[in-house]
Amino acid sequence: MTPAFQRRAALRFACLLGALGLSACAAALPDVGPADIPRLQQEVAASPEDTNLQVQLGMAQFESGDHETARATLQTAIEAGNESGPALLYLGMANEELEDWAAARDAYDRYLTLGASSEAREEVRRRLTLIGRNLLRAQAQQALTQETQIAGAGDVTPQSVAVLPLAFNSARADLEPLVFALSDMMTTDFAVSNALVVLERAQIQALLDEMALTTAGYAETTTGARAGRLLRAEHVFQGVLTTLGENDLQTDADVLNIPNTASAGQLTEAAVLEQLFDMEKQIVIRTIREVLAVELTPAEEQAILENRMGNVLAFLAFGRGLRELDQGNYEAAMAQFQESIALDPGSYAGRDAAMVETADLLSASASSTSDLVEVATATGEFGVGLIAPPEARTTQDFLPPGGGTTTPIASLATATEAVAPSPSGATLGNGTSQQTQSQTASDTSRDPVQESGGTETVAGGTGAVISIVIPRPGVVP
Repeated sequence: MTPAFQRRAALRFACLLGALGLSACAAALPDVGPADIPRLQQEVAASPEDTNLQVQLGMAQFESGDHETARATLQTAIEAGNESGPALLYLGMANEELEDWAAARDAYDRYLTLGASSEAREEVRRRLTLIGRNLLRAQAQQALTQETQIAGAGDVTPQSVAVLPLAFNSARADLEPLVFALSDMMTTDFAVSNALVVLERAQIQALLDEMALTTAGYAETTTGARAGRLLRAEHVFQGVLTTLGENDLQTDADVLNIPNTASAGQLTEAAVLEQLFDMEKQIVIRTIREVLAVELTPAEEQAILENRMGNVLAFLAFGRGLRELDQGNYEAAMAQFQESIALDPGSYAGRDAAMVETADLLSASASSTSDLVEVATATGEFGVGLIAPPEARTTQDFLPPGGGTTTPIASLATATEAVAPSPSGATLGNGTSQQTQSQTASDTSRDPVQESGGTETVAGGTGAVISIVIPRPGVVP
């Protein structure tokens, strides 16, 4: 029995104790673990159309560590129509453990729509940020292995632009973070134009990392052309940031046309360090108009001009944060972003987005799929946890002959069956309609007084009884 399975069993036992205090938990799915696999395999073989059983089997296989088999079992159930929260959640986790990032993303995306637990959905949303980063690296690796085919295809996205980080040409190491911050700002500014398709900075950086490049190589024409082909970009913006003297800067940019394997245009802008943002705006606007031949509306141009920070020191801290983020140092990245805010408390869209992403990456990288299951279990995804108890029902059918007044009492057998149903009971009540009418009729017509051997009867002057009926999993009162 795995530790995660043991923790979830303890959680359900706690719910049972709550039920005895007239504070019941919601009807739970049957606990399944590695020991249940042989039984579930037999039941699935006997009822191959029961997708609920298939999902339980996939969950048990996942708990055993057999993620490949679990994925196949869960996928079969989902393809047969069982698109339940538990099925999609466990499929996403199985794919994540197998490092099939695209499949994990797809399963988790569907879970966000169908999952019952808002807390688990939020955890999944954070995990998707980390999975997105892993997927970008996997795509970059795949592009490099298929480089020959990609280079020969000549297939690019029309009007697309990839902004490479500027190469840094200076002895002032303290200013090097500017190249990361500038590439992020330029990417945002180019994206203001509705006529352009701008590739994400994280996608470009993932490819450059796989190409094992240093910032010194970002300005080489061969590097830009190769990256552009692998990214299927029509244009690549690349260049060099140079310091001239103590506080003077110069940006030399070259925009490559990838299909034509030639330069589409070159531009140069210079400014003192304090006017860094003005220099960046001019080179972006000129590139859009003069090189890409795209007209900016007055509103678009104004949006580009206004996209800036309050001071260069805050921008440098932002660049240091982006550098740490690219290297996977999420705590260090967050510290730099917070320093940037201290230096410039004003809102800056690029920094705001980076901080949200970093917070998600910090949370997701510190947790596991077992932690995700615990959150889902505790918040009602599997029908148990910190949710409202089911409504109790009083029925005259359970009163002894002669009637009388009522005295509250709950049956241990009834509460146990509600929280951890017996193997003969309904299976995996996950909101699907897999149970037959005969099963439902059988469950709702049971007489708990007879089944308990009369233990519900309380001796008293009135001889009256009230029965608290806790709905079984998958059974509508």
